[in-house]
Amino acid sequence: MTYLIVLPIFLPWLASILATQSKIITEKRMKPFVAATVITNFVVLFTVVSVFPKVRLHLLMVNKFIDIYLRPDGLGILFGVLASLLWIFTTFYAFEYMKHENRVRQFFVFFLFTLGVTIGIAFSGNLFTLYIFYELLTLATFPLVIHAGSDEALSSGRKYIIYSFSGATLVLLGMLLVFSVTNDLSFVAGGIVTQSHIGGTDHSNFMMLLAGYLSLFLGFGVKAALAPFHAWLPNAMVAPTPVSALLHAVAVVKSGIFSLMRTTYFLFGPVSVAMLGASKFLLPIIVLTIVMGSLMALHQDNLKKRLAYSTISQLGYIILGIALLNEDAFIGALLHLINHAVIKITLFFVAGAIYYQTGFKYVHQLDGIGKRMKVTMFCFGLSVISLIGIPPTNGFVSKWYLALGALKAHNVLYAVALLLSAFLTAAYLLPIAVQAFFSKNETPELDAIAEGKSLDPADTMLLPIFLLTAIVVLLGIFPNPIINIVTRIAQEVF
Repeated sequence: MTYLIVLPIFLPWLASILATQSKIITEKRMKPFVAATVITNFVVLFTVVSVFPKVRLHLLMVNKFIDIYLRPDGLGILFGVLASLLWIFTTFYAFEYMKHENRVRQFFVFFLFTLGVTIGIAFSGNLFTLYIFYELLTLATFPLVIHAGSDEALSSGRKYIIYSFSGATLVLLGMLLVFSVTNDLSFVAGGIVTQSHIGGTDHSNFMMLLAGYLSLFLGFGVKAALAPFHAWLPNAMVAPTPVSALLHAVAVVKSGIFSLMRTTYFLFGPVSVAMLGASKFLLPIIVLTIVMGSLMALHQDNLKKRLAYSTISQLGYIILGIALLNEDAFIGALLHLINHAVIKITLFFVAGAIYYQTGFKYVHQLDGIGKRMKVTMFCFGLSVISLIGIPPTNGFVSKWYLALGALKAHNVLYAVALLLSAFLTAAYLLPIAVQAFFSKNETPELDAIAEGKSLDPADTMLLPIFLLTAIVVLLGIFPNPIINIVTRIAQEVF
């Protein structure tokens, strides 16, 4: 029965292979097939981890290093369920959005394959397995990034590949350095790196572990858009909006964040990282990422790029929570992993709906659009308030814990950086919502397109936006169930 754990990984892969066969999965069957796959996969995943919560499986074990090992734990299950759930929303949104795109079959083939890879990352039981799936993620998402086939898309794809493989090289180096000292790469709550590894008579072990941790952190930090490795992310906005939503909310950047959590708390452990003194090298970069992302967002007229730079800043929040090495900060990081995913995927869906209905890409074109897209822009406004962190939203809950963690680290600078970024978030997102509803200067282009009618998109696109906004609101009003889950995860490592 232990082999059932591979189903949430291999089911989407099998479906992606079937989707290439136009005689089996015809154009008419494509949408029902994709919808059935993502929903079934969510049910299978949830069932397997509920019935077999402590299942372990070595798929291939050559030696202690080359060991493809699946071991879903609390953190992995949380990430896997989050990804699978948001994939369902993205699927139904994409059915409508992709009507005006080419190569729809190709899109859904890689869309399904990427789902399986993401679940593989979530269920990885050691660093080697995570690395394999991490590399597959780059290869699976590359065709989605270059989907448009334009020169701009191909250029962005090249940058994405170069950055991703450069980060993967650093991860491989870090993995070899750590294994040379520990002879083990397993993920265990609290870490496998012990005090004897660090503080032994051989000082070279200390330096190798420090270099290994920094290499892993920076390598995984590439996909997590850590400065100065963030440049690929805004460029990737050339992809269709469902891809942008997945890149920014679930698959790529959150896989980078998830991998940083695994490295810090399940490979090294907070005590060992503190003994190495690694955070003093990383925290200045993280604070720079938080503030720089917000400042860059202020100057973007392209809506998707403004949201992209916002993502860089918000990811900095989560990475700060990881690097502060205390329980409150880690709880905040876990909460913001969830909250940011739900908020940002909603914001990208709104940006895509605006483009789909009007062709507008730029912020200056959105004056008065709230009067024509009332439901869509209302959802946008609520999501913006949540991202800023105004109580009682879900964004406030996670940022509260992050601020507590920053204060427990006895450095007010980190709390100030969080507060400053919150003000900047308000500065670059709130005016969009205000102008959308209260501007008296509706653009002539908008009036011509609307012709007096509502521009809210079709239900297949609007319903995911509305339901995700409802989740954003509910997570803020009733945060305790999620707080209890992430607190249990945090208590395992502290």
